[in-house]
This record gives sequence, C-alpha cells and structure tokens, in this order.
Amino acid sequence: MFALAILGSFVLYLVIGAVVGRSVKTTDDYYVSGRNAPTFLVAGTLVASFVSTVSFMGELGFSYDGFAVPMLLLASINISGYAIGVLAFGRYLRRSEALTVPEYFGQRFNSKTIQAVAGFMVVIGIGLYLVSVSHGLALIISQLVDLPQWVIMVTVWIAYTVFTLLSGSKGILINDTIMFVVFTIAAVVGMSFVIAAAGGPIAATEKMAQLISKPDGISWHGVTGEGAYMGSPTEVLIYSVTLGIVWALVVAVSPWQSSRFLMARNEHVAIRSGMFATGSLIVLYLFLTLGGFAINLINPNIEPSEVAFIWVAQNHLPGVIGIVIVTGIVAAGLSSAASFLSIVGFSAANDILPAFSNRREFSTATPGQIESGGLAKRGRDQRTKTASIDVDFARSVDKQKLRTSRNVMLIVSVVVLILTFITPPVVLTIAYFAATLFGAAWGPVAICSTQSRRITARGALWGMIGGFVVAAAVQAVDEFTEIQLPTLANPVILGLAACVLGILLGNFRNQPTPEELAYFEKLQQTPESEHNPERVRGTGIMAWSVIGICFLVFVALVFFYAIPYGQTIG
Repeated sequence: MFALAILGSFVLYLVIGAVVGRSVKTTDDYYVSGRNAPTFLVAGTLVASFVSTVSFMGELGFSYDGFAVPMLLLASINISGYAIGVLAFGRYLRRSEALTVPEYFGQRFNSKTIQAVAGFMVVIGIGLYLVSVSHGLALIISQLVDLPQWVIMVTVWIAYTVFTLLSGSKGILINDTIMFVVFTIAAVVGMSFVIAAAGGPIAATEKMAQLISKPDGISWHGVTGEGAYMGSPTEVLIYSVTLGIVWALVVAVSPWQSSRFLMARNEHVAIRSGMFATGSLIVLYLFLTLGGFAINLINPNIEPSEVAFIWVAQNHLPGVIGIVIVTGIVAAGLSSAASFLSIVGFSAANDILPAFSNRREFSTATPGQIESGGLAKRGRDQRTKTASIDVDFARSVDKQKLRTSRNVMLIVSVVVLILTFITPPVVLTIAYFAATLFGAAWGPVAICSTQSRRITARGALWGMIGGFVVAAAVQAVDEFTEIQLPTLANPVILGLAACVLGILLGNFRNQPTPEELAYFEKLQQTPESEHNPERVRGTGIMAWSVIGICFLVFVALVFFYAIPYGQTIG
C-alpha cells in the first residue's frame, strides 16, 4: 500500500507538470508565474519550499533524540524571518520586477558582476540543499520499497526534474500548495494519534517527563546523560537562539523564500502570504517537535532517528493515516526538490550564463512588457530606437531564452544527481550548512540594499564574497578537522561579521553612483494601487488572525506542556 501511495503521488506530480506546462509560453510564466499569484498559492509555496525532508526527518529526528523544546524554540525564532523578510526585503524585491533574486542585486547595484556572483552562490548553496533533499527522499522511499538505492535515486530525480522542466514556477506554485495541504494534514493527524495513544497531551507530557531512556528529553535544554550530544544546557540554549536568529535571516532573504514574493499579485498578497506562512509553521512545528519526542513512548530505539515518523506510520498508526503521512513526507521532499531545482536552473541560465556570453538576449524585453505598452509607449514619447523593437522578434528571443533555461536546468539536474550518488546521506548537516550560507553572505547586503542609500556596489560585492567564503571555510574546518569550535564561533556568525566588515571596507571612500541612488529611490516609491482601502483592510485581518494563532499556541503550551511538566518533576 505504501509503495502504491508513493507511485500515485509521483503520477499526480507528473500530471500536474504536464498540464500546467502547456500554459507556459514566456519566461515570465516560467520564472515568476506571470506575477499574478494569490495569497494562498504564494503562502503554500513559501511553506512547502521551507518544509522538506529536512523537517520531517532531520529536525524531527533531532526532536526524537531528546531536543524537542530546543527545536521548537529555534523554529519559533526563525519563522519571524517571514515578517522581517517581506517588510524589509520581499516587497521591495517584488517592485523590482526582476526574474531572480541575483538579477535584483544586479539591477540595484547596476552591476552584472554582482548578479553573476550572487548566481554562483545560488547554484552552490541551493544545489547542495537539493542534494540533501534528494538523499532524504531516497532514504524515505528505501524504507518502504525493496529496490536498489540507485534505482530509487534515479526515479526521484526523474520525477522532480521532468516536472520542473515542464511547468516551471507555474507548476511549482500549484503543486507546492497541494503538497502543503497534504503534509500539514499528515503532521497534525499523525502526531495527534501518537499523543492520543499516550492518553492525551497532558498524560503524554507526564510520561515524557518520566522517560528513563532519555532523561530530561522534554526539558527546556533537552536530554541529559549519554545522549546529550549537543553539550551542556547552556550550549544547547545558545545553539537554539543563535541558529534561530540565523535562520530568521535565511528565511528573510534566501532565494528559495524571497523569490516566492516575485510571483505575488501585489504587495499586499506578498505581506499576507508571509503572515500566513508564519501562522502555519508555528502550528506545524508544535506537532513535529513535541510529537516527535512522543514517539519515544511507543519505541525509544528507532535507528536512525531520522526515520522515526516513517516507522510510526508503518508500524503503529491506522493504515490510511500511515499512507497519508508517508505521502505527505514524500510530497514535502518532492515540492522542495522541484523548487530548489527551479531556483538553481533559473540562476544558472539568467544570472551566470550571460556573464560568459556576448549575447544580450537575457536582458531583452519580453513580449508581455512590449505588448503592455511599457517600452512601446516610451519609444513613442521619446522617439528613440525602442520604437523599432518588433514584437515578433521579442517573442522569438523570449522563446530562445525559455529553451535555453530548460536546457541549462537539465544540465544542473544531472550534476545534482551525480553529487547525490557520491556524497554521504547526512540530511540535516548538509541542509543547514547550505541554507545558512545565505544568511551570512546575503543577509546584511539584502537588508541594506532596500534600507540604506550608502551601500555601494563594491561594498555589496565584498560583503557577499566575504560572508560566503568565511562561512564556508569555517564550516569546512568544523566538519573535516579535529578542531572543536566554541558555540559562539558558529560559521554563520563569523560569516555575518565578515559580510558586515566587507560592506564597510567596500564603502570606505566610495560613494554610490547616480544610477544606484536612482534605483534605490525608485524602490522606495509605493505603488498607488497598494493604498487601496480594501487591500489594507484584508492585510490587517490577516495580521490579527496570525497574532490570534500564536496566542492560542502559547496558551496550549502553558496548559498542555508547562503546567503538567512542572507538576511531574515536582
């Protein structure tokens, strides 16, 4: 049954790609879904590209090991990045009407070099993340299907590659939202059964507090004794807060999150989708973390811990619920894999390839821009050469760009497949390393690009390179040498410091160009349509709804966790 469920999800996945792919006619369709997505679709792809096998396997395994509350604290801090990101970066990114985030940086600082460098970072960082997600998917399916590992890897690769090549961002929006609904139901229903089996949330908390095999596993600092591989309670707290802040920055500016706002219908849709994602994730992680540790009440000896949820689905839960859970986990992995492949492929084609070519087609206007009257009107008014741009020629160029983008994406996908075969399946480690590189390399530059007139192209370039290199180098030392770094010497913290230092040194005795200042001023101008009272009211309702959800989660933690736990430990 599990194998049939996975096969069915793969078939559905490919059918959606084939159907949606028929409507992809231009690069705007392929890259940013025509910039016309509503709130639910944008929120769905935000959450689906954030939640993957890393969440259902790596982070749930971390909770199962005895670090549920530190994981919940980390998640609670990092999802604040949605509010920070959309208000300080995402809405300005949407105003730029760029096709990719690196293209935005290139426009903001009037520099193709910065665009290419940012594109390289996307290919390396998100490419590694995609490798991690592919490993996770293969590990899930290998627990359910008796096939050679290489067959599973190739099958997974074919599924997300064909889907992404066919449908681009349009298909990803629809598919991510479907997957978001499936894996949310899987997490909430599945963990509810686990907790109910222990006698309900209060009884489960009391039993978890008394669990002998993993003492203090439900405490604020996590498990103590032989299983305390995270160090002392203070080190665990520092880790959770530090990584929470770092991940808030990652959520705010990383390309697989911030690029979703480029698809939004308007700025209010972008803001609402960020709020929606915040409310959804706080509820989701409440179940994944505390429910993940509650699995110990059923079986405290699952190895490896990353497959704890899958083990429960197979061996403990009702068949239908188990199938929903497994399908949900596979859905989370497939949706993230498609999103990451699309982002890597888009950057390779749109941001890196033009840097090695004399062809200028990648900056040519699209048919949609010409037919909407933007360039044509400017040509009539200014009587420049713009008036001579032929719509048929623009369509031809755009088709060529679309074809090139798909070809480059296929090449990138083959490279990812090769890396998946030759790298170890360390899901959580690779994912955290790859993702947090963007917090170090892009965080300060992205926020400064929308909030400061003083940052220059040189400062942005030096900051990006400095943050990326230092974070990657320190991580390599931590992973591949015997040197033990203190908790506060986290690679991303040092990378952030290097990024800020690079910005300051690059800005020293250097002033922004008139073009950079003009673009900055353009970004500060809120479109008149965004002042629509109905849109403002809708955004306010969404904000209060999310505040209400967060309050309810807080109340639930007090009554179902804090009070019973306190009474149990005396």
